[in-house]
Amino acid sequence: MKKNKLLIYLLFFIQLSCSDPFELTRTDIISENAVFDDPVLADAFLFDLYDRAQFHIKSGNGNLNMGLISSYGGESRNYGVSWQTPYTQVVDVDFNENGLQGKVLDYYNYRLIRECNQFITRLPESTRLTESFKNIRVSEARFIRAHAYFEMVKRFGGVPLVKDVIPVQGTEEQLYRARNSEKDIYDFILSEMNEIVNFLPSVPEIDGRISKWTALALKSRAMLYAASVANFGNEKLDGLLGIPSTDMSYYYEESLKASREIIRSGLFSLYRKDQDPSVNFGNLFIDETNNKEIIFSEKYDYEEGKSHQWDALAQPSGFGFNWSSNYTVYLETLELFDFTDGTSGKLDRSIYDDATEIDPEWFFEMRDPRMKASIFYPGSSFKGGTVFFHRSMTGTKIDWPQSGPSKHIGSLATGLLIRKRTNPETPDATRSSTDYIVYRLGEVILNYVEAAYYLNDPNGDMLANINNLRNRAGMPSLSLNQLDENKIRQERRCELAFEDHTFWDLRRWRIAVEELDNKQRHRLHYRYNANTNRYTIEMAPGDLGGVRLHPEKNYYFALGLSRLADNPKLIENPGY
Repeated sequence: MKKNKLLIYLLFFIQLSCSDPFELTRTDIISENAVFDDPVLADAFLFDLYDRAQFHIKSGNGNLNMGLISSYGGESRNYGVSWQTPYTQVVDVDFNENGLQGKVLDYYNYRLIRECNQFITRLPESTRLTESFKNIRVSEARFIRAHAYFEMVKRFGGVPLVKDVIPVQGTEEQLYRARNSEKDIYDFILSEMNEIVNFLPSVPEIDGRISKWTALALKSRAMLYAASVANFGNEKLDGLLGIPSTDMSYYYEESLKASREIIRSGLFSLYRKDQDPSVNFGNLFIDETNNKEIIFSEKYDYEEGKSHQWDALAQPSGFGFNWSSNYTVYLETLELFDFTDGTSGKLDRSIYDDATEIDPEWFFEMRDPRMKASIFYPGSSFKGGTVFFHRSMTGTKIDWPQSGPSKHIGSLATGLLIRKRTNPETPDATRSSTDYIVYRLGEVILNYVEAAYYLNDPNGDMLANINNLRNRAGMPSLSLNQLDENKIRQERRCELAFEDHTFWDLRRWRIAVEELDNKQRHRLHYRYNANTNRYTIEMAPGDLGGVRLHPEKNYYFALGLSRLADNPKLIENPGY
């Protein structure tokens, strides 16, 4: 019950809006005045905004699209390449003048913004509700509105900044709004977060509600993005796109301050409940009992009517669920994880010749423990069993099959699967109740380190912070001369793998063209020798001949022809 009072309020709201066919008086409409004067109805309105905010992508049949952003970032892809959206809308797709409309990646939600504006405007007018009640709820709605603008600015650059309630039958001047600059949008997010932290509680009334720390976490993330755009991007369309390079330090400083306030608050700490760093890192994403690393999660509870199917889709074949093994991982992602002695995880690829024998105790088990917690690989332990990926076996081994399941060895498999967030305690044939972490301390520390690096480490603690993360992961500490731009980025991609960051990070660093455009990803095929306990590994194209496309123009996606037709004041992004 602790995490789903939000759902109960929504159900109550739905029940109130039902009509009785035997009554002459309509009961299917609740007056606007009643909504903003009643605490239960006001909360129901607010929690509907929460539900529609899309803190993470969870759409698609059976939540298949939960792998979308990892696929866009080239970390993984979905198994069903011929029909699953995180393949069909990602690989071999050239975004054109139609923009993102009709695609899952799209986010241009002015209906949500209008309803946030309505709530923000109307709730303070109530004479029945307490000032504290109104201040907190309005601040939550302002956060959701700022989050929506952040999602839009990441995709399109400057968009119309609407802070009033546009009348449904408004004039042309009221209805049609010109685009604000990209800087305007980031400045709005910054000012909103700076204001609402003074009203939001440090500890929310209900688990799953926005707190002052959630606002600071959004500030930490969004201002890092703004700083990156200023640092690595270029201004276009008279400032509608890009941010002046002279503002770079300002945004890094704002991100740094927000991150530092969270780190120094004493309320959050890195998850360290298990001495085994791999087990510990894996449990971080499924342990909801006194987990002090979590700043904000989207709450799920199957029994209360809100759930997802990540566990059913992500877990390996042969462990209970009929549909499984859905999120396949590329060799390139594995290569990001160094070995525990500090040597590079990217090896000479000539060893992947299907002839050279490779010791799995070294190749897999001696890598960064975060890899073992994030990826299913040959020999992984799960639910008391072993995960098999080998296509054939020489010799015999007790309890080992001659080959792995068909989903692990077929033409659509890559030889690796996403493990992160997969909860082995979810019962078979049951949807998952595991919360989805949106903001956690690990990310905030990485935000801090990145901002500190470009500001020349103003507080002198950049190295200590990143080594704190590496210590938790079971990796050797870095020296100051090892901590360069590439190492900071690699650390981020390992720590935050499959958490919907890599795609956006590659874009804000302006290296998405280099990393993603027309770049082939690879899969691995294994043969196992039971006599030597070693594998031979063969490398092959990972997308059946397909590739990702990310030309320069895609750093800002097209608004699209239909949006331009709807609003004559909009100007399209360059290249479309």
